Amino acid sequence: MSLLNIAAGVILILLGMRHLRKGLDRLFGNRLIDWLQESTANRGKSFLAGVVAGTIAPSSTSIALMSVQMLNRAALPASRMLAVVLGANVGITVTVQLLSFHLEDSAAALLIAGGVTFLYLKRPVFRGAGQVALAFGLIFLAMQMVGAAARTIASSGDLAVIFQIVEHHPLALLVVTAILTLFMQSSTASIALGLGLAQGGLLGPAVAVPWVIGTNLGIAATSLIAGWPTLEGRRLGVGNLIVKAAGAVVILILLPGVAPWLWARFPLPVNREWADFHTGFNLILGLAALPLVGSLSKLVSFIVETPPEGSEETESFLDPLLLQSPSLALNQSVREEFRMMDQLKTMLRTVQALAEKKDPVKLELMDQHRKRLDSIGERLNSYLGQIGDDSLSAADIRRKFILLNYIQELVAVGILIYRDLADSAIHQAKSGTPMPPEEKADIATLFKRTLERMEKATSILMSEDTEQAEAFILEKEQISHMCRHAQRLHHERSAANTAPTQAVSDYIDQLNCLRRINSHLTSAAYALARPHSSALEENFPSSGLGER
Repeated sequence: MSLLNIAAGVILILLGMRHLRKGLDRLFGNRLIDWLQESTANRGKSFLAGVVAGTIAPSSTSIALMSVQMLNRAALPASRMLAVVLGANVGITVTVQLLSFHLEDSAAALLIAGGVTFLYLKRPVFRGAGQVALAFGLIFLAMQMVGAAARTIASSGDLAVIFQIVEHHPLALLVVTAILTLFMQSSTASIALGLGLAQGGLLGPAVAVPWVIGTNLGIAATSLIAGWPTLEGRRLGVGNLIVKAAGAVVILILLPGVAPWLWARFPLPVNREWADFHTGFNLILGLAALPLVGSLSKLVSFIVETPPEGSEETESFLDPLLLQSPSLALNQSVREEFRMMDQLKTMLRTVQALAEKKDPVKLELMDQHRKRLDSIGERLNSYLGQIGDDSLSAADIRRKFILLNYIQELVAVGILIYRDLADSAIHQAKSGTPMPPEEKADIATLFKRTLERMEKATSILMSEDTEQAEAFILEKEQISHMCRHAQRLHHERSAANTAPTQAVSDYIDQLNCLRRINSHLTSAAYALARPHSSALEENFPSSGLGER
């Protein structure tokens, strides 16, 4: 029964950490990323900003992914982001410091206050605060259960002997703790479990060091796994793991000679010993590594090489771990839509090449890009569906709806490029009849502007800037006007022709497709800048220009 109570305590700790992450996400959300973006002027400020961020969002996974997002949002050097991660390692330990103050007796009060606030109040800030209080209540209750179970086991004899044997094998304990932390995906949860066992008398003072070091190595490995889908995420994870591993090696070498002296000179209660060593380990490592982050970043870039030019990394930003932090999950969803846009840009450039010469290889590549586009869209649609609206603010619910709608718009663009625009380009190449120079120039201009607008669309999705969105809409209306004007001039030029040529038909088809593509691209801008206006885009057959 005691072992079952310990297992139940672990589950409560994990539930508490999940509620803590979600509650803090409600309170701060994307504002934390924006603040971090403004607070990374140099290494020192980046480190301090990381300390604050780790305190506010005590999750190594979330910090690693936020850092990757910041690297992609702005031209920040990787060394500065590594400084943020080193500072966040210190900030995350603040939660363990809170757990060490023997506040278990307040578990009931926190559960009642947090539960009532979270369940019955509607404003996100109140629900977030309530969820944080509920989280600490669950963790303190879990520590009570683990401590009581540990005291029972310690008095029974047989199981206590097993735990005593563990104390004499610190390396084995370190490995087991690292694996446990990797499974729990939370350094705070792992330390809280060890602290509960130690307070119950089941773990002795010597266990604190290998347990804490194993926890730090395990959470560094977790951050590496979380950031693995992206190049910068891998580099940040490897850099963080190198720093923690180097610190672990130094401590394990010096510990046998230094530990007895430290314990005799600075006797501490068991709760303070665990919490202070956890904080001190990360603080000393962070300060020691801070002057070396530039060299460390170069080393990591050498270890994790940049893919060759032109290679296609099949990476996804849809990390299931981030579903516990809905605002971060939405940010990753935006980046996944960028991947869809990248496929569309490649398809559009391929069509331009097909208009010059029919190429079976390029046709095969077009089909691959279309399938990849559909696959990304399906996964993204499913991922967004897993983000419950009850975990989101009103602004985030609106943002989620925009992203869901835009997936369909981008898929529609892919169909237009693959089915209609490519067919017309192939017909043009096969006919051998060149377009008139002025009409060829019209199509080339439209291709160029469409590619530019795809770049602008990604910027608008990330920034959600309504002024940019309004300018994007006006540009779309200008393109529609330009297409109508070009069509009228075309009819005037071809009025004397008795029979239309294939080049004439291709010109009309391509003009029409590009206009419709630009209409689909503008849907997110309408949702941002004119949410209450009708932004319906009419679809017209490819045989002629439609008008809005």
